[in-house]
Amino acid sequence: MSKPIATERRRYMRRNVSYYLPVMDKNTQQVIGHVVDISPIGLMMDSKISIPTNVRYDLSMDLMEEIAGQATVEFIGISKWCRPDPIQPFLYNVGFFIVDITPGNLEVVNIIAEKYGR
Repeated sequence: MSKPIATERRRYMRRNVSYYLPVMDKNTQQVIGHVVDISPIGLMMDSKISIPTNVRYDLSMDLMEEIAGQATVEFIGISKWCRPDPIQPFLYNVGFFIVDITPGNLEVVNIIAEKYGR
């Protein structure tokens, strides 16, 4: 007997980002990964390090160019999951839920999803 297919629970469609967007832990000033996909409430990133789950992070995303007058987007995220990448085992896929973001930074996230997402 086959298992039922899990249904998608997301309220917002995540958009794969075809643009390099590094994510930095603001407390350590270290780049911890780069964005793979993004939505107004979360993101998935690839990381060279395993990220502990259910931990709050003060994050900054470097936009590499100004978008809506900003060169970075700052937000607070909680790591929800971390697992080895199935294709590149030296990388981890990490999911973050955005728990706090200013309206201006949220606008930039939406622009990124529209401009660079597919």
